[in-house]
Amino acid sequence: MTAGPAASLRPGPDAEPMLEIRDLSFTYAGDIKPTVDHLSLTIHKGEFVCLIGPSGCGKSTIFRLVNKLLNPESGSIKVDGRDISGRKNYCGYMPQQDLLFPWRTVAENVRLPIEIKGGMDQNDMDKAVSDALNNVGLDGWGDKSPSELSGGMRQRAAFARTILTGCDLLLLDEPFSALDYLTRLSLREWLLKQWEREHKTILFITHDVEEAVFLSNRVLAVTGFPISELKSVEIPAGYPRNISSLSEPGMARIKEELIDMLRREAPADEK
Repeated sequence: MTAGPAASLRPGPDAEPMLEIRDLSFTYAGDIKPTVDHLSLTIHKGEFVCLIGPSGCGKSTIFRLVNKLLNPESGSIKVDGRDISGRKNYCGYMPQQDLLFPWRTVAENVRLPIEIKGGMDQNDMDKAVSDALNNVGLDGWGDKSPSELSGGMRQRAAFARTILTGCDLLLLDEPFSALDYLTRLSLREWLLKQWEREHKTILFITHDVEEAVFLSNRVLAVTGFPISELKSVEIPAGYPRNISSLSEPGMARIKEELIDMLRREAPADEK
């Protein structure tokens, strides 16, 4: 496949690390076995990495440890070279559900991160929110209620809110899983355009192998439980990509290899 003009977005061999996990372990209360067992991994600045694995294998547990919703038993997590202990606003997190507050307008929902941070006057906040909504194709929708938006529009609003955290590391946890197939296809292409423009580092959880291959520079696959290592698979295609990219021989081969890799018994309980 011939690399497009955005192929330079792929980080080079000397790219600095954005997320460093070292010897990380975690066990849920009441479980005999750990979910994460001495895991180490590195995500470099500017990468788009998808984390795939069967439902219940512990993918979201890794996210909860990175954003401090859970506390590890051992190991360390660094973002941009600094340990996350005691830090705030070092990563943006977008869960499976958009979690837009129904009593706030779309603009008020998107504005929430900069309200929480403070230090910005009303005019600057309005400008930042207006620009964010325009960038995700929701110009003119700021005064609407979330209930007036389609599922895809709600996810775009949620992404705009995540961008306004100001963080360079974004954790996206299956954000398209509840959408219909055609909407997912459209939003995949849309998300890559956002990434190309914003130059963020994205770690994206999905159980959809096709989605992972389409989006990623690199795929990290959960191949055992507990999670002690992740199989790293480079995606050879350049950017920009569209849905026809998946039919390229190299992409199709990697997709089949990853599906074969994941054909194993998943954990009984979803984490």
